[in-house]
Amino acid sequence: MKGSSRAQKQALLLAQAHSTTLPQNCDVCIIGGGASGMVAAITAAEAGAKTVVIEQKLQAAQSILATGNGRCNLANISLAPKHYNHPEFVAEVCGGSWLNDVLGFWNACGLRWTLEEDRLYPVSRQAASVRNVLLARAKRAGVIVACGRKVEQLEMHDGACTIKISDETREPAQYCSINTCAAIIAVGGGVSSHIAAGLDLELVAESPILAPLACKNSPLASLSGRRAQVIAHIYRDAFPQARERGEILLRDYGISGIVCFNLSRHVQPNDVITLDFAPDYNASELRQIADPQLSGKLIDGCLDGVLDPLIATQLIKLARKRWTLTNDTRADAPDSAVQADPLSYALSLVKGFPLRVSGIAHPELAQVTRGGLNIHQFESTTLATQSYPRLFACGEALDIDADCGGFNLAWAWKSGMVAGSAAAQLHSV
Repeated sequence: MKGSSRAQKQALLLAQAHSTTLPQNCDVCIIGGGASGMVAAITAAEAGAKTVVIEQKLQAAQSILATGNGRCNLANISLAPKHYNHPEFVAEVCGGSWLNDVLGFWNACGLRWTLEEDRLYPVSRQAASVRNVLLARAKRAGVIVACGRKVEQLEMHDGACTIKISDETREPAQYCSINTCAAIIAVGGGVSSHIAAGLDLELVAESPILAPLACKNSPLASLSGRRAQVIAHIYRDAFPQARERGEILLRDYGISGIVCFNLSRHVQPNDVITLDFAPDYNASELRQIADPQLSGKLIDGCLDGVLDPLIATQLIKLARKRWTLTNDTRADAPDSAVQADPLSYALSLVKGFPLRVSGIAHPELAQVTRGGLNIHQFESTTLATQSYPRLFACGEALDIDADCGGFNLAWAWKSGMVAGSAAAQLHSV
């Protein structure tokens, strides 16, 4: 039954794609119908531009459904450029009313939101609510969304642009062209490399981030599925690189969770990540809890009042074995720590358990793609390219990424608004 249902849905999506006719001329063409692309399309269309979205998948804005574990973390009330890899550029693009602009857009869509700590979610806690109201507003604005299409060739002229498009829902593929278009907006990681190759634009190499991390020979692999509140540090050649506090999820391949995702923006293969499993206690306080009688002995269960008992049991076992990273010195402790008594060594593992990173685990699960079109080629006030004033970019097409917590989507929404508004102004020129 499930297979039949999927086949029926696929057939319906194909029929919808086939029924969409592309015009020969338009004012603004959006290449990529993801989060930022749909916001750009709505903004341009509501400004009076005849707007077309070209989306390679059979459904637009599908990526929104996977955000925030299906709940869609819309934005963060602590929006600030410091959370991004190019803070000065982000500040110039987004301006001082960034959060108000984003919330104003969603209010006009009919969406209502709620707050969890600093994070904004739809009241329904369902990403489908965000996608549905976005697509409904695009339809009201008259946006033509052509799914199952791919841009094969893009030519930029003095007064307009020409786009060659393939319909990949048909066999063999069929081709058509939008012969005259006042402005193009490129959206999405895969789109940027395709555009850059044809127009000789500089591209920053793309890589997955906000993803789980694989760790070499982790002795915590048997605890897969256990969660802990930690402070995590990255060390490279014994020098600190980054710090995060929050929840970590132990996995058989390494670590996952929000803390891990944020660290993935800074980590490199062979870096050491240390985990402080008792972030609210210093070493002296922890010793008092583990050894209240001052016996100096490492006793089973002595850490259960502070740690997950399964994690505590494993750390005690490792301390008794004098476990350490193979051919490595602890990034946060002197060599003498390995020679300490079992209790002292166990406490040192609690306060700074070392794991060596081998790289990103499961790149297909990454929430964001780093890299894209180099930002130095773009005007920050309009997001137009300096060499092609009718070509704009927003969202993941640009080399902008941020921490978890709604910051990446906040960039997608706002950059889409900026590019869509500026592109729409060209249709009457």
